[in-house]
Amino acid sequence: MALALPTIGLIAFFGSQWLDGRFDAQANHVSQRIDTVTVTAARANDSAVRANEVAGKVNDRLIAVETKQVQDMAANERFQNGTLNRLDRVQDSIVGLSNAVAALTATLQAIAEDRNRPPAP
Repeated sequence: MALALPTIGLIAFFGSQWLDGRFDAQANHVSQRIDTVTVTAARANDSAVRANEVAGKVNDRLIAVETKQVQDMAANERFQNGTLNRLDRVQDSIVGLSNAVAALTATLQAIAEDRNRPPAP
């Protein structure tokens, strides 16, 4: 019995040392996890910053593309209108030439008929 208190003290000392070791191991593990999370968060932040920069560049490019598209559509419309106007004038010229050919044909037929008629007595 005389050794009971020192034995209990020794068991308590070794138990507390063992628990301290476990707590230290757990603290180291938690510290490593926190470091890992911190590094991951820093990488995510860097990625977010780069994504914002790229998004700004993409936005600028999109505005340039949309502007170019509107300009090209307007130029295309002007070209189509000009082409249609020229085609209308060509069609009018063809109609005029057709009328001129018809008139010339009628004139030549009239001259030919006049030549083929016998002279009047």
